[in-house]
Amino acid sequence: MLGNTVLIPIMAVAIKFLAEADFTTIQMLGWRSWLVILVLLPFLFFKKFRQELLAADLKAHMVHATFSICSMACFYFALRSLPIVTVTSINFTTPTIAMILTSVLYKDKVSEQGWLALFLGFSGAMIILKPDVSGINFDALVVLIGSFLAACTNLAIRRMPARSSNFAVIFYLTLSGIIFFGLPSIADFRQPMGDQWIWVLLLGVVALGVHSLIILAYRFASSMLIGALDYLRIVWALSFGYFIFNETLNLADIFGIIMICASGLLSVNSSRKAVIKPTAM
Repeated sequence: MLGNTVLIPIMAVAIKFLAEADFTTIQMLGWRSWLVILVLLPFLFFKKFRQELLAADLKAHMVHATFSICSMACFYFALRSLPIVTVTSINFTTPTIAMILTSVLYKDKVSEQGWLALFLGFSGAMIILKPDVSGINFDALVVLIGSFLAACTNLAIRRMPARSSNFAVIFYLTLSGIIFFGLPSIADFRQPMGDQWIWVLLLGVVALGVHSLIILAYRFASSMLIGALDYLRIVWALSFGYFIFNETLNLADIFGIIMICASGLLSVNSSRKAVIKPTAM
């Protein structure tokens, strides 16, 4: 997870450079999917990996992949115009959303700390979204939708059957990306030119790294540790945005980010207490 706190903002930098070069969201996601599948296909020469794909729970992978690729599309789309730190901070509403979803779907009780997290996260998001009589900034709203889908993705990973290996998770996710983004991108093919290749290749390499690390983190580490480490991402997002794209924040944005970060940490802590709370005999 610590590796992802750096890789995800690096991916955001690549997306913004490609967006400045007029690459569309579909084109970027298409290149990303084709590059990753090219790396994964040679593994199919080994019987072990073929067996893992055949043994996997296809229904569980379909659910996970649907949420994941839709969430990705939201963040890629929003990064065209929004600062990296803004997209990152709104994305930190994901733990609170996941807590509420767990409560609704699995009847887990939300503690007082959990409700406080919900209030702080919602308030912080509204400060950043800045709704007025004309409505909410569309791209910012897309990030919020992406955060909801990311929460669904995290729940899907947690409920992934044990027989679905990490390779199977990444392969079927990438295959879904080929279907939804790779094939449509052929109709609107855009070949990178010059240094654009650097950002396209970086997008594919970092994407594979992010997916691998996030799956390992959520399948084998505690939610508390994952959630706490993830907030270091805001440091890299702020640094890359400021030094590379000259992105700055006003006082209201900073206050909203602090509220969202506090909300996420409270949500993670609340979820941890719910897990370790002893049951009555």
